[in-house]
Amino acid sequence: MQNSEPTLDTIEDYNGKENNEKRMTIWLVIVAGLLIGAIYGLIQAKSAVSDALPAHSGIIKY
Repeated sequence: MQNSEPTLDTIEDYNGKENNEKRMTIWLVIVAGLLIGAIYGLIQAKSAVSDALPAHSGIIKY
């Protein structure tokens, strides 16, 4: 049975050998995720939550 798993030295992205296109794609995904999270957080922070309790609940207490 042969060992067909690659070693770290044979992987093209190991030890800083990745090309610039892959590096820019990773940075783009990270920045896009942070921007989407920031926009979502701002929307949640600015939205009003109605947490007022009703004055009359309709429950009759004896």
